[in-house]
Amino acid sequence: MKKLIVGGIVACAVVALRTSAFAGGILGSPHDFTGETTWNSRAGACSPCHAAHHTDEDQIAPLWVHATDPRTSWEMYDSPTMDATVGTAPSGNSLACLSCHDGALGINATISTPAPASPVIIDAGARIGENGDLHTTHPISFDYDAAAALDMGLELSSYVIGDAKDGLDARHKGMSAEGLVAPVPATWSGTSLTGQTIADALLIGGKMECSSCHDVHKLEGASPSSGILARLSGSDVNGNGSILCRTCHIK
Repeated sequence: MKKLIVGGIVACAVVALRTSAFAGGILGSPHDFTGETTWNSRAGACSPCHAAHHTDEDQIAPLWVHATDPRTSWEMYDSPTMDATVGTAPSGNSLACLSCHDGALGINATISTPAPASPVIIDAGARIGENGDLHTTHPISFDYDAAAALDMGLELSSYVIGDAKDGLDARHKGMSAEGLVAPVPATWSGTSLTGQTIADALLIGGKMECSSCHDVHKLEGASPSSGILARLSGSDVNGNGSILCRTCHIK
């Protein structure tokens, strides 16, 4: 069984060969498999995950052709302080991400060859949800506004990224907003998603999914310059912590 180290020296070498000024996109990113010609014989940038014809009927991601983890048992995130109602399994593009990142299937597994003779398994450092265990990861595949309506620590999805966080809205558990000032600065820095709402910029069908925080194509938000493909990157203007977390969380 082969091992594939995603990122690092290989990605750096690819980007150096292709262009020194490349800023974003699949080529040169951790998802660039154009150099893996033993199984990606056409050296396609898109073909490891997508195809124009004969794709997955469920279309968990557009024109999806990668094999999908068939497991039916998942251990989803839960905690005493969580107000979100999380389903029993990841959905949509989160399931697509886990098709590789849980380490159960090869990166070279497709719907036509779900168990290739020589599976290329993702490096251990990039695995999330091994054996279906997601209980130590950020919750995914839940209705964001349903959670925000209950949780006084979450912005509603109508919050505009970059707007002042002046206080806690009175909707939060019937509490008065008077005197409840969110302990965050009024302005942010470091994101090209400023001016968009949480709903438009981050949610997938109203749900929090893997791609709410990460852009696998390394094109949107801060992802072109982020090593972890984060769509929001940097700290607030006073250096008080990651805006990736604090855009949604009032902390």
